[in-house]
Amino acid sequence: MTTTYRHSAAFNDLAALLTGQLVLPEDANYEEVRQLWNGKVKTQPAAIARCLTVQDVIHTVRWTRSHNLPLSVRGAGHEIFGRSLLENGVVIDLSQMKTVTVDPNKRTAQIQAGATAGDLIEAAQEYGLATVTGTISSVGMTGLTLGGGYGSLNGAYGLAADNLLSAQVVTADGQLITANAEEHPDLLWGLRGGGGNFGIVVSLEFRLHPLTTVLSGLLLYPLDQARTVLHRLNEFIATAPDELTVRSGFLQIPDGLTVLFLSPTYCGAIEMGEQAIAPLRTFGTVLVDQMQPVSYNELIHSSDAFTPKGRHYYLQTQSLKELQTETIEALIEQGLPLPSPFSAINLHHFHGAASRVGVSETAFALRQDHLMVELIAAWEPQDDEQRCIQWAQNLSRSLAPYAFKGGYINLLDEQEQERVRLAFGSNYERLLDLKQKYDPDDVFRSTIGHLAPNSLTR
Repeated sequence: MTTTYRHSAAFNDLAALLTGQLVLPEDANYEEVRQLWNGKVKTQPAAIARCLTVQDVIHTVRWTRSHNLPLSVRGAGHEIFGRSLLENGVVIDLSQMKTVTVDPNKRTAQIQAGATAGDLIEAAQEYGLATVTGTISSVGMTGLTLGGGYGSLNGAYGLAADNLLSAQVVTADGQLITANAEEHPDLLWGLRGGGGNFGIVVSLEFRLHPLTTVLSGLLLYPLDQARTVLHRLNEFIATAPDELTVRSGFLQIPDGLTVLFLSPTYCGAIEMGEQAIAPLRTFGTVLVDQMQPVSYNELIHSSDAFTPKGRHYYLQTQSLKELQTETIEALIEQGLPLPSPFSAINLHHFHGAASRVGVSETAFALRQDHLMVELIAAWEPQDDEQRCIQWAQNLSRSLAPYAFKGGYINLLDEQEQERVRLAFGSNYERLLDLKQKYDPDDVFRSTIGHLAPNSLTR
């Protein structure tokens, strides 16, 4: 890219095409618009097209490609590694496109690409409905779904990707197509966990489920009981009902004490849920018991304060078949103490309906019971960044010998392309064929879990 594209005059004709705003480095709001959830990302794009309509997206794709400029795509902006921004590139920013339309009769929701989990659930709860989301309200539903989508309802309703019914996609040549069971079903297959490799998803349609209230909260245990509790948890989740999904891990509470936490969510009848979670209270000495019936909307907002926008983050991931002695020891001996008050270890429980989907039914390939480990290093700008990053990397390496090959693509960074390939397993060749069909020029190479350009040669 030539330096002329760092000046506003070069973008005048693109700005004239847009309903939304084209933001350039010299604009007063550039830094605010550029900022992602992860404050660590400092990438400086040449222009940010804040699209308001699908036509804005089409215009930007066609203009950018005609000028041979690199482009990237930003959804809600809740992003870890900064792939939605390219240095000196053009960003197609969908974060202003957030409309959610619920059809209570069909039990479906149509959302624009910038909608967050909170946007979707707030709209759906008015009709007593919900669907699978992440565990934080600010997570973008598009990025979550394209990578798979772990959450507190996986056992009952599968991944977010399993609830995707259709999507509208702008292709690399600026065409708008629909991917559903009748039109471009191969593309729908790839969008269900295959990453943002094939085009720009501008809207999605999700299946909704009757759900208003869940039984959820935190159970906190002292660290000296962590081994016992985790061993008993490992036995417990092996036979947990679909309605019960149990997150677990380590965090630091406000008084500075690091604790083991269990965060069960039961999405069936509350009385049945009380019976289902009762054994968890016997695993050790419960320091804090916050279990109570809450709306699903309240649940996904409950962790927002722990992960504010602008803090610095770095994540690593491994997926474990179970909590065996070696992995429990690694988590405790290598993972503790946590490197900062904001860091945490988060284990996502994958089972039930999510495990009963066939490996080849969606691009997301790891379809057996497991625990997806999320190693969250978080710090303020003045803190020791290297110490936090090193902690996550070291702990990830210590878990790797006991983990599935590959990993959750939403949490893999640019240096882990081999793990991306392994994550897709037997679906990888099919994804390469889709890439060749829908994006042969590899325009969308900066998106989550991208298929590396040299891999297209097989």
